[in-house]
Amino acid sequence: MPTLDLNGDRFHYHRDDFSDPWRHDAPVMLHHAAGGNLHRWRPWVPTLARDRPVVRFDMRGHAGTETSLSQPFELEDLASDIARVLDALAIERTHLVGASAGGIVSLRFAHDFPDRLLSLTLVASTPRLAQMGANMDAAPWRGILEQQGTRAWLLADTDKRFGPDTPDEIIQWYADEGARTTAAEVIALQGCLLAADLTPLLSDISTPTLILAASHDDITPVEIQRLMVERMPNAQLELYDGVGHNMKVEIPDRLASRTLEFVRSIEGNA
Repeated sequence: MPTLDLNGDRFHYHRDDFSDPWRHDAPVMLHHAAGGNLHRWRPWVPTLARDRPVVRFDMRGHAGTETSLSQPFELEDLASDIARVLDALAIERTHLVGASAGGIVSLRFAHDFPDRLLSLTLVASTPRLAQMGANMDAAPWRGILEQQGTRAWLLADTDKRFGPDTPDEIIQWYADEGARTTAAEVIALQGCLLAADLTPLLSDISTPTLILAASHDDITPVEIQRLMVERMPNAQLELYDGVGHNMKVEIPDRLASRTLEFVRSIEGNA
């Protein structure tokens, strides 16, 4: 298992590159969601890595990443972890893709480290997790995690997380991967994210941004997607029907291809 030793913290990461050896394109970094890990991005890799290097890592406290820090999660630290991984891999600038909670961290990174970014893609994400849809209640999450664990939490409201036609094997795989992270770590991260509100920072994030969202998503509702487009100076929104909050594992080929198209367009305008 490839790891980066960053001052006592050991980050599990993968770097995939099947691009033409004479090309030197900027990499894409993929940042997963709460209770996820780098394997959630696996279906995206063939599309992206044929074109350029792809970097993905387990965020602190998740799956294969071990950290020496015992204090609660802080959003600024999570954003700094992205910079630390980039530094360790000698990457000056990257295209960053964040999904759900990973998108929240990526938004903070875009604000704190704008010079490290070429573009930002957000997949079913939000600047304020507490602002969910009327049909979504996060109150039971902690109890489910404490009593039944991460896997049960991820399966508790699959009707809110997936579209109606998602095969059961995808849902079960998604839950099995989530079980690699302890409930205590997910609870700690949720506490951080539910308390965060990045809305006041949006107008300062000028990185070219592609927002990919589900038309019906109670966790990151459409109104919050439109708010980001209104507040961010250089953002565009695309909505997808028939999928849920976990659209990145429902339609990975479609979203990876669209992300790559966006990345290429940014580089073409540079």
